[in-house]
Amino acid sequence: MRCTVDAPVLSLQPSPALLAFVRRQVSQAEPYTGPERRKEPRLLLARAVLVYPADEKFSPCGPSRTMVIRDISPRGLGLVHEEPFDWPLILVRISIPEVEALLGAVVRWSRPAGPFHVMGCEIHTLFDNVVPSAGH
Repeated sequence: MRCTVDAPVLSLQPSPALLAFVRRQVSQAEPYTGPERRKEPRLLLARAVLVYPADEKFSPCGPSRTMVIRDISPRGLGLVHEEPFDWPLILVRISIPEVEALLGAVVRWSRPAGPFHVMGCEIHTLFDNVVPSAGH
């Protein structure tokens, strides 16, 4: 099932320091050589996105924040941001090759990463098949 939610689009850019931090992480990432535990491979990238806190129906319920995607797969994404963000459900306005969408996700973990914060998110089943598998 594919859902979309209308939300205002803002043209915010991440700070140069945040974008440079994620670009360094992506460029210095070591390829994983152990047994694969993920069902789908993740695509590494550094792309600015708008993230909105969401309610249980995945409707925006607060102002957006600019974050940077570090990695994405059909089931999840990693986001890096500057300020703590304690919200369990989010909407992510994403524009990458082959994907222009508003995705709903559940924040599974969050932790500091140097001067920034990283969170791992699972794309909610309402938004299945929005992000294609790598290689498609």
